[in-house]
Amino acid sequence: MAGINQKQLQRLIILIVLRRRLRRQNEKYKKRFWMRKIYQERILKGEFHLLIKEIILFDHEYFFRCFRMVPATFEKLLSWVSPYIQKKTTKMREPVSPSERLSVTLRYLVTGDEQTSIAASYRISPSTIGRIIGETCQVLWQVLIEKGYLTAPKTKEHWKKIAREFETRWNFPHALGAIDGKHVVMQAPARSGSDYFNYKKTHSVVLMAICNADYEFTLVDIGDAGRQSDGSVYANSFLGHAIDNNLLQLPEAEKLDPSDPSSKTYPYVFVADDAFGLKTFMMKPYPGQNLTIAERVFNYRLSRARRIIENCFGVATSRFRVFRKPIIANVEKVINITKAVVVLHNFLMATRSPEDTHSYCPLNYTDHESAAGQQSGEWRRGENINEGIVPIPQTGSNNYSKSAKNVRDDFKEYFNSKQGAVSWQMDMVTRTLNTFDK
Repeated sequence: MAGINQKQLQRLIILIVLRRRLRRQNEKYKKRFWMRKIYQERILKGEFHLLIKEIILFDHEYFFRCFRMVPATFEKLLSWVSPYIQKKTTKMREPVSPSERLSVTLRYLVTGDEQTSIAASYRISPSTIGRIIGETCQVLWQVLIEKGYLTAPKTKEHWKKIAREFETRWNFPHALGAIDGKHVVMQAPARSGSDYFNYKKTHSVVLMAICNADYEFTLVDIGDAGRQSDGSVYANSFLGHAIDNNLLQLPEAEKLDPSDPSSKTYPYVFVADDAFGLKTFMMKPYPGQNLTIAERVFNYRLSRARRIIENCFGVATSRFRVFRKPIIANVEKVINITKAVVVLHNFLMATRSPEDTHSYCPLNYTDHESAAGQQSGEWRRGENINEGIVPIPQTGSNNYSKSAKNVRDDFKEYFNSKQGAVSWQMDMVTRTLNTFDK
C-alpha cells in the first residue's frame, strides 16, 4: 500500500462500493424475472395444453363436465372476451392466451378449487392465476351485459311481457318476477371490523335478485355488507329502494280480464317467501298451520311461482361450485366472481337445449310436478353442502297494511274461483294435507 496515496485509496474504495452495488442490482433484476421450472414448462406440460386442447376436439362430454358448456359455446364466449383479455407478447415470455385465461377462470368458478391447485395443474404461478380470475370475471360481466344476457326491464310493456310469461308457465297472473336474497360467504376482509359479519357468524356480501319465468336473473343487487340486521337487508338494498319507491317503471294495476266489466283490478306484484314483508306489490304466503283450504290454495299457487327464484339460485350454485365453501378473496373480487356467475348462468340458460343431456339445465334438473306430486330437481342433490351461499333471514316486518292484506285476499279469491282455479290445485293441496297429517 506504500505506493498508494490517500486520494487513490478513496477512489479505490468508491469503485469497490459501486461494483458491489451494481452486483446487488443485477441480482435483484435476475430475481425479479426468475420463474420456477414447473411454470417454465406450461406450454409443454400444463393442463390446458395437454388435456383441454385434446378434449375440446375428442371428448365433448368431459369438456362439458369441466366447463358447463360444449366447445362451440366456449368458442363463442371466447370470441367475445378475447379482445379484452389478450396480453402483449414481450421479449421475456409468451403471455397466457385468451383461451387459457378463460379456461382457468371457468375451471375456478365450476370447481371452486384452490387457486394454488389450479396453478399447479395449469403450471401458472398462483399470483398470475389470481389476476387472471379477477380480470376475466370483470370482463365476463361487462361483455355479457353488453350482449343482453342481463337486461333490466326498462318499460312497463317489458314488465308486462314477463308477467304474461309467468301466468302462462306458472299460472300466477300479474307476477313481475320472483325475488330472493343470499349471503355470499367469504373470508374475513382485512381491516373491515364487523361490517361484513352476518347472522350466521360468517363474513359475507349480499346478493339480492329477481328472476323471470324461465329461471333467468332480470335484476340483481350485489355487494351490500352482510352485517345488516334481519329487517334491513331488503330495505337497505338498492333493489329494495327502487321497488319501494316505484323507480322501476312498474305497470299500474289492471283487470285480469279487461273484457269482463265486473272483474276486479289487481296490482302487478313480486312473489316472495316468508323472509319478505307483505306489501301491495309483494306477495308472501299466509303464515301458520291452521289455514283454510282457500288459503292453502293461495300458498300453493304462490309457492309454484316463487320457487323459480329458488331454482334459479339452485341451478347456478350447483353448476358453479365456487359457492360450495367460503370464497378466499377480497371484497371486490368476491363481488366480481358473483357477477360473473350471474351472467354466465343467464348466458348458459339462454343457449341450453333441455332435451340435451349435456345441457346446462336439462329436463328435470329443476323442480317439477308429476302425477305423484312435487318432484325435486336434480340440482338439489348437492344442496346441503353449499356452505358458501346461505339464505337471508326475515327482511321485512310482520306488520302490514290493510291494503296489502286486501290484495293478498283478492288473489286468494281469484285462485279459488272458476276463472282463476287450475284443475290440479286441490289434488296438490290435499296431498300436502295428507302428508302433513301423517
